[in-house]
Amino acid sequence: MKTTKGKMVRFDLQNSSKKYSGFNNKYFYGTNVHNLIYKDGVFKNVRFQASNITNCNFKNTVLKNVDFCNSNLKGTTFKGATLSNVIFINCKLKDVDFANTTFNNVYFIMTNVQVARNFVMNEGVRIITKYPINLLCDSRGSEALIQLGKIDEIYKYHVLHVSPTKINNWILDILFSKYGSDVNRALVALLRRKSKKFFFTVGCYMDFIESYLKI
Repeated sequence: MKTTKGKMVRFDLQNSSKKYSGFNNKYFYGTNVHNLIYKDGVFKNVRFQASNITNCNFKNTVLKNVDFCNSNLKGTTFKGATLSNVIFINCKLKDVDFANTTFNNVYFIMTNVQVARNFVMNEGVRIITKYPINLLCDSRGSEALIQLGKIDEIYKYHVLHVSPTKINNWILDILFSKYGSDVNRALVALLRRKSKKFFFTVGCYMDFIESYLKI
């Protein structure tokens, strides 16, 4: 989305012959794009929520810390692209082409990869279909999450929270599975952090945790 005269306007564009270079630190809600060219582009810390991104060209594109949430990517190609810390959650992947795509810490959550083309499962991919219920969250982490849910810069992107009082177990499970119980003290550190800008992708949280834990 973009801001026009103080109001948020959804990004809507189809069938452009222009080649786009990508985006950094952007949150898109309800984006409707079709047949756009992002070939050789770079996307960093970008979240697409409830969007249509159909028949788009992401060939040889670099995507780092990118979330596709509740979105339709039908017919889009990621041929030769490099995906790092990328999340597909509840997405439609019919005829999405993953030929020669490099996967590094990529998650498909409640997303059917069987309808995609040229998808090859490897160690850089995790497919999650069962809702996690047993997390490593302790009292410190739980209290930090409650307080973070009251902060608009964190809550409004719904990465860690489903509602102000309900956490997103899908995402918390990913973080705890990757970093263990140390996530609890990282959440406390995030709560104390003065600047909380741009925390709208799972990868951004991963970068913060790794920086805090000095991994």
